[in-house]
Amino acid sequence: MTKPDTKEDLSTKIFVKNWSIYKKIIENDNMSHNAGYSKLKQIISYEMQRPFSFVDLACGDAYYSSRVLRETNAKTYTGLDISEQALSFARENFRDSEIRADFIRTDFINFAEHIDPGADFIWVGFSMHHLETIDKLQFMKDVREVLADGGIFMLYEPILLEGEDLSQYYKRFKVTFDKFWKGLNNEESEYLLEHVRETEKPETTRDWIALGKEAGFENAAKVFSERTGLYEIFKYK
Repeated sequence: MTKPDTKEDLSTKIFVKNWSIYKKIIENDNMSHNAGYSKLKQIISYEMQRPFSFVDLACGDAYYSSRVLRETNAKTYTGLDISEQALSFARENFRDSEIRADFIRTDFINFAEHIDPGADFIWVGFSMHHLETIDKLQFMKDVREVLADGGIFMLYEPILLEGEDLSQYYKRFKVTFDKFWKGLNNEESEYLLEHVRETEKPETTRDWIALGKEAGFENAAKVFSERTGLYEIFKYK
């Protein structure tokens, strides 16, 4: 797996170069952040009955994570992102939190170089699909290595339908985009669609589960599918 340090690559360009686009996506809930993070909080509240550490890979501005972790047993938070601008917003979102928060500027795939073994909960959203399948597997093996016994790894990512290729996925995304997405002007829309067409490499539901099991997780399951069917959450333990 190629592991750049803080060099900007195509997969992170939309967030580093065009933070305003990402903010609009969140503000308009175009990728169902509200529902997805509600599911995350539900699982945390059920599974984490003791103090725990939370690692947020490709954390962005940590807007949702900072709110999800309120009134939970989280004791520490570590956010990693390649964008210093995003991390500055993340620091602000945790400024008044009782959770001890640390932030590291690096590409999310480099997390194992910065996270000590024994993490209780690792979360990544809308980032792994930029990796090739073999690199997704290695990434998940790396996650497994740093998780504590009984720790949980969750991801929120786009999916391929069974039998669907990438060109068909893009057509399905475009239909969903035209029907549901709001808030982007024409230039921003074209940039976003190009980003999806050129960089996204999603997996099927079955393959996201199989990758987790091959990486060494005893339990791997889909736990959430959002309204358009484009994105799903998976839990590995």
